[in-house]
Amino acid sequence: MRWMPLVLLLSLVAPSRASAETVDQAYATALKDHYAGHYAEAVAQFSRVLAIPVEHPDLHYNLGCAYFKLGKLGPAIYHFERALQLDPDAEDAVFNLQTARALMADRVKDEIKGATDQPLWTRTVRLLRPTTWAVLFLVLWWVTLGALFLLRFVSPGPARAGIVATNSFVALLALLCGLLLGGRLYLDGRVTSGIVLPDTLAVREGPDAATHTSFRLHAGLKVRVQSGQGEWVRIRLPNGLEGWVRRREIGVL
Repeated sequence: MRWMPLVLLLSLVAPSRASAETVDQAYATALKDHYAGHYAEAVAQFSRVLAIPVEHPDLHYNLGCAYFKLGKLGPAIYHFERALQLDPDAEDAVFNLQTARALMADRVKDEIKGATDQPLWTRTVRLLRPTTWAVLFLVLWWVTLGALFLLRFVSPGPARAGIVATNSFVALLALLCGLLLGGRLYLDGRVTSGIVLPDTLAVREGPDAATHTSFRLHAGLKVRVQSGQGEWVRIRLPNGLEGWVRRREIGVL
């Protein structure tokens, strides 16, 4: 559990000192309930703070911990994922997310082939932050330009050939990092992901509860969120399967 620094956040979301104190008290009460083992009450209090809205990695992390204690792995996984979106270096959130997913894997065996297999390019571009890919691209690009400038002063021979060969490899790495940066920016800006919240989710053929159930998913599964219609939203699995679910059944990342 963590105590998050709400002071700066409250100045942005709370209109008065009294309301700021109320939010701070709600967060303190949530922590107290959690430490006392009153996890349902802690979830309610953390959710009150989140609804203001206050977005902070520690808030999502603590909410995920409370849900985990209640055995609600879908919401727990969702809030650990949200915590990592806001703070990719949060090691506790990484560990808890892996633990929750491993526990879910022990509970449920996927009957749909490829439901959890994210494409290789997606996994690759998410290995690093966009800023890290950008820094790698710029460093390699300037090294390439520097080597080209250096070649003006190197006479033909083994040394020059070695510089050309090495620089060609560095240029390819720069191009690869540029492509990976573009892929990460595309994912972050154009692709919306979500987490299945209920333990079992019926995915239907259309945006209506009366339509046929195409397949079922389990809590914690990551899906791609596409178009919506009223209270319904269309989702897509990594293997290409699509269907409709209610919006409240998906935690949008």
